[in-house]
Amino acid sequence: MRLLPSFLLGSLGLLTLMGCSGSDSNGGPSSGYLVNAIAVADIDANGQPDILGLVSTDLGGVATQGYVSTRLQGPAGTFALPTRFGVGTEPANLVVADVDGDGRPDLVVANATDQTVSVRLADPAKPGFFLPAVLLATPGRTPLDVAVGDLNGDGKMDIVVAASGANNVMVFLQGSTLGTFLAPVTFPVGGDPQAVTVADLDGDGTLDIAVATTANTVSVLRQLQFSPTLVAQSAVDYATGVQPVAIKAADLDGDGKLDLLTANYGATLSPGTQGLSVLLQGATAGTFQAPVHYTTGYRSAALVVGDLNGDGKLDVAVANSGLPGDPGSVSVFLQDPATPGALLTPTSYRGAWGPMGVALGDMNGDGLPDLVLADGDIVVRFNNPAAPGTFGPPQFFYN
Repeated sequence: MRLLPSFLLGSLGLLTLMGCSGSDSNGGPSSGYLVNAIAVADIDANGQPDILGLVSTDLGGVATQGYVSTRLQGPAGTFALPTRFGVGTEPANLVVADVDGDGRPDLVVANATDQTVSVRLADPAKPGFFLPAVLLATPGRTPLDVAVGDLNGDGKMDIVVAASGANNVMVFLQGSTLGTFLAPVTFPVGGDPQAVTVADLDGDGTLDIAVATTANTVSVLRQLQFSPTLVAQSAVDYATGVQPVAIKAADLDGDGKLDLLTANYGATLSPGTQGLSVLLQGATAGTFQAPVHYTTGYRSAALVVGDLNGDGKLDVAVANSGLPGDPGSVSVFLQDPATPGALLTPTSYRGAWGPMGVALGDMNGDGLPDLVLADGDIVVRFNNPAAPGTFGPPQFFYN
């Protein structure tokens, strides 16, 4: 999954025209599109992972309604033509998760320009399709990222939003009627939110929130209490690289405790390539050590964690959107088998238009996770069965 940083939203029209664009046959204004986030999930319940690309569009440089493009996998490695489900203008990121508890994955999309979150529940009558959107408003705030989890322990999934415009994170608790949500509550964090994840970071059985901010920090909120009165610990801030724009929680070093990883976009000028930060959890539950920074390509925008080479250890792939005029890259970090939690020098795979999102899924039925990219279009790089953890040439899927 990939968010568009708040300081880049004004450049979306330019990015689409630089990437995948066209003009109508009558010589009218040019139109463009950009797949800027990606997800993999079995949305039609046939046992095969499907691809969902989040697409921003423009007409003559003016942002228009975006959509989620789904590619359903049939027999292993074959995909149906795309189906499109409308969302808001300049959608920034998406989560595919069962929100209403019916066992089917739903869509949750952050719409930056509309200042809304679209919740499209799975259509119970048509596997792989979604009902019209329920909109959650974030007035005066620009939603950039979303996460889903049961934060108040009532057995229903809630939605957490990293919305730029104030130094707090927004939580929409699910109401008594499944698929409906209460007015948001907010919790202060250490900077302007750019990305968010929800996970049990301290192992106490309840979910916590970690927010990547423009202060070059991750703010960790633990021991949230929603009733009978609203209570949360003050956020604890941990340093990251410059401009973290994506965040994941995973047990990278295999010690049974979740660690935090961020993809760092870098400074506006002289951005550098310290695009991946790893914060291993410390001895005290829910606390984190100083970050270890890893070199990537320029303008890291998203990351994914998974066992890429089948050795039982988690690895990392980072999508790097690149500098202007540069097709960007994907940096694949395999874990050092001799040092838990440490990563080897990455292998770099050249991008097409500038990768902005990355996910993992077995796209050809060989039992190996493949790289699924938001790289202008939807792009898949298949894992090499002769050398697991290495990846083949890009395969393009129009959206």
